[in-house]
Amino acid sequence: MPNAIRLTSTLLLGTLFVVILLHLSFKAHVLELLATTSANEHLTTSMVSPWYSPLLHGLSFAASGNHTYVAVESTLGIPKYLDVSTVWYAVFTSPITLISIATLLAIVTYLFKSERRYRNQDEDISEVNKDVGGILTRLEVDSAPLHHQSSLAKLSHAIHDLSSHLARVKRHSESQIFQDKLTKLIDRHAYIDHIEAKLKQAELARQKCGLLFIDLDGFKQVNDSFGHSFGDEILIQVAARLSKVVRQYGLEDCHPIHGLEQNLSRLGGDEFSLFIPKLNNPSLCTEIAQSILSDIERDFLLGNKLVKIGASIGIAVYPDSAATPNSLLQMADVAMYRAKTDGRGIFKVYSPEMGSKMRRYHYLLQELRLAISAQSFYLSFQPIVHVEDCAIDYFEALIRWNHPIEGQIPPAEFIPIAEESNLILELGDWILLESCRQMCAWHNAGMKKVKISVNVSGIQLKHRKVFEWVNAALEKTGLPATALMLEITESTLIKASNETISQLQQCRDAGISVAIDDFGTGFSSLSTLADLPIDVIKIDKLFITQANSNPKYRKILNSISELGQQLELKIVAEGVEQTEQFELVKNLGISCVQGYLVSRPESSNNVGSKVLNGNVNHIAATGTSIWLPEQVG
Repeated sequence: MPNAIRLTSTLLLGTLFVVILLHLSFKAHVLELLATTSANEHLTTSMVSPWYSPLLHGLSFAASGNHTYVAVESTLGIPKYLDVSTVWYAVFTSPITLISIATLLAIVTYLFKSERRYRNQDEDISEVNKDVGGILTRLEVDSAPLHHQSSLAKLSHAIHDLSSHLARVKRHSESQIFQDKLTKLIDRHAYIDHIEAKLKQAELARQKCGLLFIDLDGFKQVNDSFGHSFGDEILIQVAARLSKVVRQYGLEDCHPIHGLEQNLSRLGGDEFSLFIPKLNNPSLCTEIAQSILSDIERDFLLGNKLVKIGASIGIAVYPDSAATPNSLLQMADVAMYRAKTDGRGIFKVYSPEMGSKMRRYHYLLQELRLAISAQSFYLSFQPIVHVEDCAIDYFEALIRWNHPIEGQIPPAEFIPIAEESNLILELGDWILLESCRQMCAWHNAGMKKVKISVNVSGIQLKHRKVFEWVNAALEKTGLPATALMLEITESTLIKASNETISQLQQCRDAGISVAIDDFGTGFSSLSTLADLPIDVIKIDKLFITQANSNPKYRKILNSISELGQQLELKIVAEGVEQTEQFELVKNLGISCVQGYLVSRPESSNNVGSKVLNGNVNHIAATGTSIWLPEQVG
């Protein structure tokens, strides 16, 4: 439309220009012809008004015959007549007129071509506008229509709406990509990227930063007791409480695009982290950590239930603890792990000593994986004997690890690592199978009344269906069920699920014995003990070592012995290392002993040499053998 108006205006102005040009040129040529040619003075004429007379205002025209003349008054008052055709010929053949008309025609031609081009462009823009409108429709974008605007304006408006929609989509998609779906906090990857940027700024400003690694205590029990939906609600409420702490200490740092808080993250599971970008006072970390602990320890309301959990927090400081985001997070994790091992519900600040322990942990974890793959372990066997005649009641299978570089690594060091990493599952499979295989060989050699005892951890009870697991090993090795005993610590057994208890009862029904290990350290009640599916009580070494010097421990031992007799349970005293201890437990009526006084754990070859050589007839008659300690006649 603007182009058409411009073209029309140009034509009108051009026409006006031509009229003025012709008017002036006509008069000029009339005067010129009057001066250079002879005009008619004696004509019989009559006045006329030809069609172009309005264009030549101020001139008079006359007609004589078939000719039209322009009449000009002379100085003497006598009119002179010039033939109009002569004047027009002079006008249209003059260079000025020709140039002007040619220029005007060129301008008009250019404008016509421009108008045609603009019209084509407008049609193209209309098509693009339709396409963009179609895109907006498919994307369900509400766009206000422009009824009286050009196609270009409509296109600009549509593109603006599309751009606004894409910006919203980008914000939403980025928040979806970088956001934890449950708690709506940023995830680990976005958090580390944020910390990396902040550490660069801190390095330039020579500023310290702090990082808190928060791990919930008791969260697993909530999940197991109430279900994952309750656990999810706990995590959502924890995130809300941590967000409140962020606001309380003025640590907000929202992303400019998706608007998520960047100094607080859910790392995964029940782990959270809080970043302090400017640590002017180191005590700020501990103050915030204490505030978080207090907030987490408050009751959580889940429906009509009140749930209590806690938290353990590790603190790392940049650049004192570490200089990169991942290492800073790792050091805070190390400190958090120390807080858990030191009692939970507390915070710890990272120190290099913690790092050395953690490096040792990860080193042994890696070596443990390699050792399991290469089957670099072996079993030792410690006899448990009757106090009356030192007849072997059973052997306890104990795993040993002879590291190619470090030599013997104590089970007390690598077993906890295996349990925490769940490697105990694979390792435990090997221990059970190898123990049954070895006991089957001894059983076939005549030791029909001797059992093999295998330790089972809480991790195995949780992840293995005990009866099916044990039965598969017995079937594979051919060992009778009556020749196998499972040892489970008191602390593990009193926390076992009903399903686990049922599985253990199935084992007992099949002839497998169950022993409660380290009895006296798990604080189980007598009523609980009566309900447990057990055959043997193994008294913890602590009571044995204290009994001779502390009358209270002796009374406890006596009570346990009487309790065992009343419940028809076999009592075993662990950690007997002195003759006085041996005589004490014998006098208390405890039936069996285990400890270095009787024997240290021995290899299968040594057991075979000591038990089988020269005792074949005795073994055939009794189904067992004698294992005499040197100190006991």
